[in-house]
Amino acid sequence: MVDVVKKGGTKEQFDSKKIGKSIEKAAIDADYTSGDIKGIKDEIIKDITEEAEKIGELNTTDIRDSIFNNLKENKPSIVESWKKFDARYKP
Repeated sequence: MVDVVKKGGTKEQFDSKKIGKSIEKAAIDADYTSGDIKGIKDEIIKDITEEAEKIGELNTTDIRDSIFNNLKENKPSIVESWKKFDARYKP
């Protein structure tokens, strides 16, 4: 079992579906097709899941950084979409 450490210090079980939903929302906003989104999500989730299983625990910042690093080179519009969402809805 892999834990995710939240910003407030609480822990919850790692759930790759949450990562997938976040990537999907940002990709839709960046005008990617559902076929493209599935491939993008699958690749990133695989990488993060492997990393999480090796370490046993990740924090939310590490997960976000890993997603952004993966997307920056090939899918920068998804990163920008995600950042715009954060700027609007997260303090």
